[in-house]
Amino acid sequence: MNKLTISRSLTILSYLGLLAALFAAVLAGGSEKTEGMSIGIPMFIWAVLSVPLFIFIPGLISGSHKQASWLSYVSMIYFIGSILVFFTPRGELWGGLMVLSTLTLFITTILYTRWKKAEEKT
Repeated sequence: MNKLTISRSLTILSYLGLLAALFAAVLAGGSEKTEGMSIGIPMFIWAVLSVPLFIFIPGLISGSHKQASWLSYVSMIYFIGSILVFFTPRGELWGGLMVLSTLTLFITTILYTRWKKAEEKT
């Protein structure tokens, strides 16, 4: 396996990890007042928070380096949010996983963009 396929695989893995950590943080982040509510409300909140990430699904499937570079910029917005989640009460675990996945997503998308552009030049 070359470095381009490894970076693309890690990008997709960290993308899915960010979606999963975001979902877990939404489920675990409710207060005591929301404990008797249905799962529909956290699902709606997760869907709204994930819309900017869903936009990049076609680009991830096709392997576009332009979409990957835009995804790296969007991941920094999620990095800021994950830092805020990390420092909230009961948010250390999910916030930490979100920080880890956003950093991994940022680094792998930047590397994928660089290596994909270099491959297209040759």
